[in-house]
Amino acid sequence: MRTPLLFVFVAQVVLGQTSAHPKVLSVCDILADDPTKLNGSVIAVRGVLGGTDEGTWLTGECKTHLVTKGLEWANALSVYIPMADENVARSSERMRRKLKRMHADPSEDNVWVTIIGRLETRQSMDDEVVQMPYGLARAGFGHLSGAAAEINVLSFEDVAVEKAQSRIRGTKEPKN
Repeated sequence: MRTPLLFVFVAQVVLGQTSAHPKVLSVCDILADDPTKLNGSVIAVRGVLGGTDEGTWLTGECKTHLVTKGLEWANALSVYIPMADENVARSSERMRRKLKRMHADPSEDNVWVTIIGRLETRQSMDDEVVQMPYGLARAGFGHLSGAAAEINVLSFEDVAVEKAQSRIRGTKEPKN
């Protein structure tokens, strides 16, 4: 019976976690300064989950934008969901079922979620902008390399929905 406890402890050490839940950061917290400082770290990040055929994003409404070599980044993290990982697939399915129970329409409503995952960036922000024959270009993550960093999902937590009518009235993040 000691094996599962040992496994949990070893998994936490390997993932760099000393507690079950790291401090929750916002997308803006990560992008405010230099996301490369968190490169490879397991973090908890909260924002609005959205997606298109081109990818999945976690966004924030930040007061400023991260700028590298004069190029402004979106206030978004690219989200990579490794569905081949059974734990991630289960977490994703739990979130999908909860959204269905809440009658959420992700195309209309804001879906707030905390993602536990490993942050990936380049070694430096200067490496995320490259010189092309036509000028500078982003070498980030996600569709058109538009995000300065990517969160590789381990789990989805604390899902809440902000209905479209609530957004019109200007309310803040809903409770789940």
